[in-house]
Amino acid sequence: SQISCYEADVRAVARNKWFDVPQVQLNDLQQNKTCVIVGTVFKQMQLKPNILRELSENVNLPPKPERKRYTHQTDVVYLEDETQRISLVGDIDIHETITGTVICAKGKETAGGKFEVEEWSYCGLPAQLNSELSEPVSDDRYVAIISGISLGDPQYDPMPLQLFVDLVTGQLGSLKDQTFYSKVVRMIVAGDSLSKHTRDSTSAKQAKYLTTKTKAASISAAQELDDVLTQLVSCIFVDLMPGQYDPASFSLPQQPLHRCIFPQAAQYTSFQSVTNPYEADIDGISFLGTSGQNIHNIQQYTKLRDSVKIAETTLKCRHIAPTCPDTLGCYPYDEEDPFILRDCPHVYFVGNQKKFDAKMSEGDQGQKTLVVSVPKFFDSNQVVLVNLKDLSCFPVSVATLIGEDSVSMEKTGGADSDEDGDDDEILPDVNILPDDEEMGDME
Repeated sequence: SQISCYEADVRAVARNKWFDVPQVQLNDLQQNKTCVIVGTVFKQMQLKPNILRELSENVNLPPKPERKRYTHQTDVVYLEDETQRISLVGDIDIHETITGTVICAKGKETAGGKFEVEEWSYCGLPAQLNSELSEPVSDDRYVAIISGISLGDPQYDPMPLQLFVDLVTGQLGSLKDQTFYSKVVRMIVAGDSLSKHTRDSTSAKQAKYLTTKTKAASISAAQELDDVLTQLVSCIFVDLMPGQYDPASFSLPQQPLHRCIFPQAAQYTSFQSVTNPYEADIDGISFLGTSGQNIHNIQQYTKLRDSVKIAETTLKCRHIAPTCPDTLGCYPYDEEDPFILRDCPHVYFVGNQKKFDAKMSEGDQGQKTLVVSVPKFFDSNQVVLVNLKDLSCFPVSVATLIGEDSVSMEKTGGADSDEDGDDDEILPDVNILPDDEEMGDME
């Protein structure tokens, strides 16, 4: 279980916060006596889908419409350990707690058999192997992160993506543009490269003789993606992650997309098909990221909406996908949970979000992690650039206007840089249009 993996760390956090309050097991609670308990959060939700209940109650009835949110005012949150569970009340927001997270709580048991919470806390950021980089990058070098391209969508416009590809490959822009984009050393494609419209479920229900001459929409979309990747891998390294709508396994962790889908790009050693979640070390900077399913699932079962705040919470509870396997599908593991965070990354990104945002999260032991919300390219036409030199982060917006193409850049400061960035840095000779509303404040 999750609690057995880092129970000692959670109890250490509790001792530091409430050193004069005893820690007890749930079966040793005494009424009206202040104590500290440690356990795993579980939420009993009235609207949570339950296939057995639906089959027993709604026989011969049409299926219920799918909900975007499953929170309800009657939801109850429990804390459970190896002995039993107890419902939590008091100073804890039920709709902001996340099932599967391990917490410590200070309070006392009431006469009604509930635990009244006074304070509670997550475990905190895990240890960072090299919080102070021993060999910092001397020059500006960027990692580009893009997600949600959605090839194959009826409303897809290929021009913005091709404009960015031409910028990165040096086929577009002035000398300043080419100088700047030559510093992009790697690109991470964070899932949903293909649109949900390429997953035609109706053909699977038809007789085979009716679909013999039908070409799947995913084939042409995959060929188009192969063409785009081939242009990129001829100049830079590209890591391709699967997403919710890509032709990959449904359960997390998603396995790499098969290389036979990309016959042209797969011929290059600079092309790499990777898993979701994905972890990499780039010039001494550790990257960890997902295609966004873990964030979207938490948003469905809580009232949390801020993608960066949710991602930071998963760091603090040391679990990338705490709702697995309760509400998020995952491969069954009986010995070790692959989503538990052992080390704190320098950059933690989540793809396919509504908008760009970024925050520098700091731990009690000097850990620093840049948390990045990567927007869907299909909706925003934005690609996020992370500077390996100082972990500054900003989006590049690519837009097509009538009779004119434009590229704009919004920049935010990193861990050790000013909010306006380095004045001496050579920026592209394009329309620099900072937008304060879209800037991620590096707090």
